[in-house]
Amino acid sequence: MLAVGCTLLVALLAAPAVALVLGSCRALEVANGTVTSLPGATVTLICPGKEAAGNATIHWVYSGSQSREWTTTGNTLVLRAVQVNDTGHYLCFLDDHLVGTVPLLVDVPPEEPKLSCFRKNPLVNAFCEWHPSSTPSPTTKAVMFAKKINTTNGKSDFQVPCQYSQQLKSFSCEVEILEGDKVYHIVSLCVANSVGSRSSHNVVFQSLKMVQPDPPANLVVSAIPGRPRWLKVSWQDPESWDPSYYLLQFELRYRPVWSKTFTVWPLQVAQHQCVIHDALRGVKHVVQVRGKEEFDIGQWSKWSPEVTGTPWLAEPRTTPAGIPGNPTQVSVEDYDNHEDQYGSSTEATSVLAPVQGSSPIPLPTFLVAGGSLAFGLLLCVFIILRLKKKWKSQAEKESKTTSPPPYPLGPLKPTFLLVPLLTPSGSHNSSGTDNTGSHSCLGVRDPQCPNDNSNRDYLFPR
Repeated sequence: MLAVGCTLLVALLAAPAVALVLGSCRALEVANGTVTSLPGATVTLICPGKEAAGNATIHWVYSGSQSREWTTTGNTLVLRAVQVNDTGHYLCFLDDHLVGTVPLLVDVPPEEPKLSCFRKNPLVNAFCEWHPSSTPSPTTKAVMFAKKINTTNGKSDFQVPCQYSQQLKSFSCEVEILEGDKVYHIVSLCVANSVGSRSSHNVVFQSLKMVQPDPPANLVVSAIPGRPRWLKVSWQDPESWDPSYYLLQFELRYRPVWSKTFTVWPLQVAQHQCVIHDALRGVKHVVQVRGKEEFDIGQWSKWSPEVTGTPWLAEPRTTPAGIPGNPTQVSVEDYDNHEDQYGSSTEATSVLAPVQGSSPIPLPTFLVAGGSLAFGLLLCVFIILRLKKKWKSQAEKESKTTSPPPYPLGPLKPTFLLVPLLTPSGSHNSSGTDNTGSHSCLGVRDPQCPNDNSNRDYLFPR
């Protein structure tokens, strides 16, 4: 369906100029007997009565705002270099008897209109208007010719009368559009008076894509006490926007007064205040806001009028001697108190802006310093772990070489055994087995062994 509609629109726009003429724009008809003229021309008025023919003396009277009279021989009155204020009725008299009236209309041809169309809300009709460069003559009329294109009913032609507003100095025409309607319109404005007519170029619009809200209203920029780099910004929906069914999303932009570059930030839907966190200290800033339908229907509004604001400045502190202190010093206690007050209800919209003097460190320098610090910390941790592992392995080697005996050593008491020098082999073997076995008391005390000699190998290595 949409593809068919677009095809029809492209075909119509690609047609010859004759096919795009929406209506016949002609000069207005005037009453019978009315003489029309352009400013600066010479006009001849003829008294209509038969009795005025010949060389009769005719007395002429102008019935306009200024009383003027002429006397002519014959029934003709010649006016040279007429102007718009010469428009009116001219009465001709013969012997103080009214013979007839000649209406004169001096008018300026209309200028070529430049039509623009808009729709401020998805719930309202579309409006097309034209602001002429000069005030049109009272006889100037305007009408808008329109074609509506859709995929079901084809093309439908209609005309819309346009009214001139003395207050707005513009012609305005209203085009009825239903909510949710997505049809295309082609419109053209015809402006005409008694001496000429002009038509505007054709304007094409789609009923939803043309929605453009008015700029946000009541923009306020204020400083926040205790915050030398903060600015609080608040605004409201325009009066022409109905937030009951459609909400607005916003964009905010700001800059120092001496800069030509704006910082632009998108904001959340239906958000009507925010806090700028990176304003320059003591510098006046320009702030603007614009809006658009929350689901990107239509176009962005124009930017709101510029509003200026300066961040909070600390009051100069005085010493006991009356010497003013540094005005840029801010109480840490005040700073912390305001942190809780504004931190939870506002959204930070700060970036690194051009800074001077006491401004924060630039982003590249900050990243390089932070990366170097992180690398240094990791290197220290790695070195400590390596040294710890080395110390542990060395301690284990030393403990193996100098490990203490499995139980504490006591003072050795020599034991003297009386052994015969010559004994029988049988008794010697049995005696040697019972008393000189080196492994009989190793680790566990033998109750048959009178002395503990289990550490002998340790004290007297072989």
